[in-house]
Amino acid sequence: MKSIILTLNDRAEGVTADGTRVPRALPGEEITLSKENQFKIVLPSKDRITPVCTHYKSCGGCSIQHVTQSFIKEWKSNVIKSCLSARGIETIIKPILTSEINSRRRVTLHGMKTKKSVTVGFFKKNTHELISTPSCELVDPEILSAFSLFEEITLLGATRKSIIEISVTVSKAGLDLNILNGKKLENQSIMKITALCENFNVARITWNEDLLANFLNPTIEFQGIAITPPPNAFLQATEEGQEILIENAMLSVFNSDKVIDLFSGCGTFTLPAAKRSEVLAIDKTKSMLSAIEQAWRETSGLKKVTSRSQDLFKEPIGKEELNSF
Repeated sequence: MKSIILTLNDRAEGVTADGTRVPRALPGEEITLSKENQFKIVLPSKDRITPVCTHYKSCGGCSIQHVTQSFIKEWKSNVIKSCLSARGIETIIKPILTSEINSRRRVTLHGMKTKKSVTVGFFKKNTHELISTPSCELVDPEILSAFSLFEEITLLGATRKSIIEISVTVSKAGLDLNILNGKKLENQSIMKITALCENFNVARITWNEDLLANFLNPTIEFQGIAITPPPNAFLQATEEGQEILIENAMLSVFNSDKVIDLFSGCGTFTLPAAKRSEVLAIDKTKSMLSAIEQAWRETSGLKKVTSRSQDLFKEPIGKEELNSF
């Protein structure tokens, strides 16, 4: 059955006139669609390009590598405008900036062990099938260089009945690894894993929320302010993206004496804002607030920073308190 893709939804799926969603199809393309929702392109979009990553066809980690950067920027802008407009908000959307290849500094991989092999990578889209992605074009080369380490960790720390989660962040001191769903390690396995980590520039490794080894503090910088985030803390995917967001956020509070940072995380905006303003940081996670407090104490020249643990979904900030900022 032939169909025309009319638009792209906010999940980067092509949508036909009857509402059928077709992943990785683009507006204006003429396609043939099977009963299994598999499609073949009859007439491609002028915006379609060859994906940069060799894993893209089978990997579920990315959804829109097959189109030009100019198209992506316009599509993202329209998604934002649509969301705001649905709530009666009209504003100017600044130009969208996209990340370069090999710039993603944090990634969550999965590791699986069978009787004969080990697989580390991402799942196929909408499946539980894990595929190996040792040459992903999006992530930082420092992460890719440690792929054999992740395979060894899977071999030593996974069972045949479970899949482990390997979260990796590139810090100033080296890789910060956070392993979840790993089996309980015997002393011999701990010694093997820590010895392997020393050979791969690992700063810290945490295992099932327990610290396994801390060779160096895995520091991150927010506009030059160093912080040691807790394991698997939320950070912007790329350092460049982080710094651009900080720069724009600081323009909004430049003349403010007091700033409140809601959902502060580990201080991406809190600490830079404290260069000029007193800041109240609010987040549910106490370990991230502790990281902010430590960074503030260790950095000279910052205005007062206070923090408060609060679940803002259950306990939103009241109008009266907001009016004091």
